[in-house]
Amino acid sequence: MNARQQMVISLILHSMLFGCTEKKDLSPPPLNPHPTEALHVTVSFDRPDDANRYTIIMNALYQNQQSECGYTEGSWNRRFIYPKGSFEIPATARYAGQADFDIYLDRYNRASCNWELAWPDFSVRDNYTGKVLTGEWGTRKDLSPGKTYRAICPFSDSEYAQRCFGNQPIPNTPLYNSIPRERRIPVTLHVSKDSAPLHPEPPSHFENFVRPVP
Repeated sequence: MNARQQMVISLILHSMLFGCTEKKDLSPPPLNPHPTEALHVTVSFDRPDDANRYTIIMNALYQNQQSECGYTEGSWNRRFIYPKGSFEIPATARYAGQADFDIYLDRYNRASCNWELAWPDFSVRDNYTGKVLTGEWGTRKDLSPGKTYRAICPFSDSEYAQRCFGNQPIPNTPLYNSIPRERRIPVTLHVSKDSAPLHPEPPSHFENFVRPVP
């Protein structure tokens, strides 16, 4: 057997090994019937009249990052796959120019491989055009009880303007400079002081690797 034949056989066996990778159950854990730990969030338009045209949407990503609860993808890049899912959080109340949301930390209920809140995302939808701009809600410290986060969502006819800006200013470019003031929608997110503190971040798959010796 020559070297070329050995290489072909090796590649075939390698592909078969990847194809036989055992995938674990990534379905969501059962829901907690009585969740009590929540971030109580109020999102308001700084200009209340903007609520006549725009709507606040809240989503939350839940995932598990325990290595024993995921699996390594059977492909060449060998990514580690975590169980996860993003879900829309319904508003508990809507008033003139603002909406309230309860984002539960204990949404799920399983002793092991439980899904934890990774982060929430807010979006603003233009009810006239259907366009949605997604906000980057800062960092974990912005989700602490009593914290306030502000952002501006610039709506443009261009498909390239697709996000809100909070910790970073709106780019000083012709694209964004052409958006009139009335289509730059300022919003404020406030986490109520009676909200539950975030759970500690779970260890990730990559934290199990040996750290290099300094």
